Amino acid sequence: MDIIRRDLNELSDIDVDIYTFDSKKLRYGEIMLITFKGYYRTGSAGNSDAMYMRAMGEAALIAWEPSGAILDMSQLTYKWGDKLEIVFDTGARYFYDEPFPTAVVVGPNCEEAVRTLLLGMDSKEPIESVEWVFKDLEAACNYIEQKLEEYK
Repeated sequence: MDIIRRDLNELSDIDVDIYTFDSKKLRYGEIMLITFKGYYRTGSAGNSDAMYMRAMGEAALIAWEPSGAILDMSQLTYKWGDKLEIVFDTGARYFYDEPFPTAVVVGPNCEEAVRTLLLGMDSKEPIESVEWVFKDLEAACNYIEQKLEEYK
């Protein structure tokens, strides 16, 4: 039997940082900020980047059990690759029995590619037409707080 040691860091060179901050709407609620930095490989070469991002995000949510999450991709370079969509579902599997608000922040090196991934290559709609995608962290925070207020 040939046993191979595995490490999630083998999957990707993307840096993941995890932060939490107190919710303004929930007395004991925290919001998690998961930042992704680096270069997402193009096309199917980026599949392991997406799997790594999702795995790290899920692990963080399980460990700290926040009330909501912001996936900050503002420092991510992403050009193309469908598998990135699985990252947007971070938290859906473990918080299926109660609402779990999630927002995504995009930056100049991923905004257009995320827009076409979500809305289609031929779409003329702006990224802002996706309710949970934002260009700045403050707007994403406000969205999460609004959703937490609605879910009370």
